[in-house]
Amino acid sequence: MSFQILPNWCKKLGLGLFVIASLLTGGDAFKDGIEGVPMGTNHFFKNLYGSRLDHFLSILPVFGLLIYMLSKEKIEDDYIKFLRLNSYQLTVIILLVVAFIIYIFSPEIKFSLDITLSLFIVLFLVIFYFKKNQAL
Repeated sequence: MSFQILPNWCKKLGLGLFVIASLLTGGDAFKDGIEGVPMGTNHFFKNLYGSRLDHFLSILPVFGLLIYMLSKEKIEDDYIKFLRLNSYQLTVIILLVVAFIIYIFSPEIKFSLDITLSLFIVLFLVIFYFKKNQAL
């Protein structure tokens, strides 16, 4: 089974989309942190964008990371594919173990889907980066 990966230039597109969308959606949280108030107190940008656009913009950083994750390396060979698979497997195992441990010690903790997906993609990218640089 062959999995189609996006071209290398999509790495720049995904990273740019992630940075721009993160800046657009992080304004209220940044303002909360600067003022030292509890999270979710300020709603300036949420009111400025509207709830639908704010929800759409909150999805874009995860989508940008996904585009970055699915983009080819400059040199895409069988070893890079092996590293991708190995990184993916290690990421799944780590997140399952962490989720299991969190559930055992504190079953009332709930995570939203965007946090879970962001954590998965970032952990995959970090593991893949270190495995790729370790191999070189």
